[in-house]
Amino acid sequence: MALTVSSNVRKIQPCLTEVQKNARREKFIALTNDVQQARAIYSNKVQAISKKHGQSERWTSHQLYISSIMRSHRRPTAWNSFIQEHLKDINEKLEKGTCWKLAEFIATHWETLLHDFAQLTEAHKSNYVTQLMQEHVQKQATTRNQQKAIQCKMSMAFDTMDKEWMSLCTSLGIEGFYIAVHGGVEDLSAPKLFFSPKGEKFVHAVLDIELCCLALKFESFVISGLANGISSTLHPQPHPLNKEVLHDSQVTSAVQMNYDNYECKVVEWFGVELISWPTDLLPICNPGHIGGHDQVQKLLNALTTKAFYWKKLSEEELQRRIVLNGRPYPLPSPTTIPRPIALFVGWSHYSRVGHATIGSGTLLSGWLHYYQA
Repeated sequence: MALTVSSNVRKIQPCLTEVQKNARREKFIALTNDVQQARAIYSNKVQAISKKHGQSERWTSHQLYISSIMRSHRRPTAWNSFIQEHLKDINEKLEKGTCWKLAEFIATHWETLLHDFAQLTEAHKSNYVTQLMQEHVQKQATTRNQQKAIQCKMSMAFDTMDKEWMSLCTSLGIEGFYIAVHGGVEDLSAPKLFFSPKGEKFVHAVLDIELCCLALKFESFVISGLANGISSTLHPQPHPLNKEVLHDSQVTSAVQMNYDNYECKVVEWFGVELISWPTDLLPICNPGHIGGHDQVQKLLNALTTKAFYWKKLSEEELQRRIVLNGRPYPLPSPTTIPRPIALFVGWSHYSRVGHATIGSGTLLSGWLHYYQA
């Protein structure tokens, strides 16, 4: 192979005119000013971000630089959409647990995929990119809370609050306490409490309870939902319809109604009955036997909305109910019995106390208000 020598010939260029020199100088100065201005804006932005989030300026600048580089590599491509579509098509025909993984699918069908992708036109590739971008926009991002970070943040906040409370108690001479608990079962944070010396003595001497027990009681009250079911008034007004019916039947707050034998001790005794009792809570029974708070709240809502109510039975209806129950004669009225009695009818044993006090609860609305209180 023959050696060749290149001749270093200096190219002669014409000299620039003054106008051209001034134009180039102005262009260079403008470019320099724009670059310096962009650097100043970038530096101010880095300082603002680092100050806001408590990070160093070096770390923030690196994150901005790396994210700009990675963003260019992560843009949607026709190849990604093409592979995604073929993988989805082949997995639709397979059962769960036997589907292809992305890496295995590409390694096994590499040549076929390359051949099919080479046959695509620019229009098809553009459609693939557009489709992938639309799916990315429609896809909702799932945000997950970091429980450890939340707990650390909360602990730091309450530590600061404790110090502030101590300084306030010392400087102003005030006394007090606070209890903070989580508001749902999905939170796993422990109760936070602060008690000044006199506040701690108050809980021990007056409430006669330990500090941690008081916090746990408050926590269970919030989590169980009892706070949502308590009305603003201590003694809610009874339903007018129930009040009139029960008052006409001489059923007052001093009368104890036993639902263990509903037909005998309620219907035949007072001549009233409950209409449209919820079918999922049958049979009719005492308030303490119907279930938890949800069942009682359901009955209370049905009572206040007239979904079920008390009805006064006429003489004919009462006699018909007595005959259907197999009783030869009705039970005596509670107003005619001045003392406790015991009746034996057939195989059943019925006992009744004429007047028994049940406390401050009211039965004018059908025992539900008493049970809720």
